Amino acid sequence: MKTRKILALSMAVATMVTASTAAFAAELTLSSTTGNTEVTANIQDPGAVNYIITIPDKVDFGTLTQPETDTDSFKDVKFTVTATKIENLSDKNRVAVAVKDKDATVDDDQFYITQKTSPNTKLMYLVYDTDTIGESDNHLAEGVMGNDGYDFAYFKNQGQIAAGTIRLNQKQLYGKNIAEIAGDYSGTMVFTSSILTF
Repeated sequence: MKTRKILALSMAVATMVTASTAAFAAELTLSSTTGNTEVTANIQDPGAVNYIITIPDKVDFGTLTQPETDTDSFKDVKFTVTATKIENLSDKNRVAVAVKDKDATVDDDQFYITQKTSPNTKLMYLVYDTDTIGESDNHLAEGVMGNDGYDFAYFKNQGQIAAGTIRLNQKQLYGKNIAEIAGDYSGTMVFTSSILTF
């Protein structure tokens, strides 16, 4: 008898919880007697490669300064791309990451930031796949751009980090009327990942 009362009380509580949950999840009223609920599922192939590559949300040159002479005046900003998750990757495979400017073409494969209020004013910047730029280091656009962009990194293991640097030569501002080119500039680097076999 005691078991039945506990069971009956449990069923009553479960019914109240279910009823209150349903009331918060969706409402059907006299003016809307039907409603839709999306039902979803996912089936994961246990042998499939599963990875997450984390790219920076933003890389900021900050405030640019017009140089006083017509000489190089580099502004470098470092960034990283990380293999946050890699599962089931065979020894012969790598997760490849390529990068290009969102407006890159075969004829113009450089990287640019453009003045937001006057899109014809743009400044070129370089992208390197290293965090320390030496005299022998080439920027990516000195290589060959593929369909997905320039090769930036190859990841084998979870947790690997690839360092990069963007470089803008403020010499581009020399001799310009700052009042005419002042404002906010922005551009977009497009990163693309794929699985390659070596």
